[in-house]
Amino acid sequence: MLRFTLAGLVSLVVLGGCAARPKVEAQSPQFTTEEQKLLACLDLQDHIVDLYTSEYVEHEGIELSSNERVAFRDGWAEELAKRGTFERFEQSCVYGLTPGKYECGMQSRTTDGLSACMKLTMR
Repeated sequence: MLRFTLAGLVSLVVLGGCAARPKVEAQSPQFTTEEQKLLACLDLQDHIVDLYTSEYVEHEGIELSSNERVAFRDGWAEELAKRGTFERFEQSCVYGLTPGKYECGMQSRTTDGLSACMKLTMR
């Protein structure tokens, strides 16, 4: 669990640097580097796991403390990684992610909304 906490902290620091860039860059029709696209996909991946965790907890009527929720989410993320789910997501994300899809996905509060964002052809 500590590994995921440290990885999450590193991701937040890296993504915090990304968020500090001017918005003009985020509105361009393409990401300027593959690294930016990969970081955006990792950010989106974390958001997806959070959304599915929230929906599962709500659907099952489970009450979790914030520490329990983080542990549950991290355990789920670890299991998905072991199954190779993230590898498949990363490949499709890097290929088809646009700044519009990224922004739409990150603003989504439901998995259905997120799915609709990823199906957008132009944004």
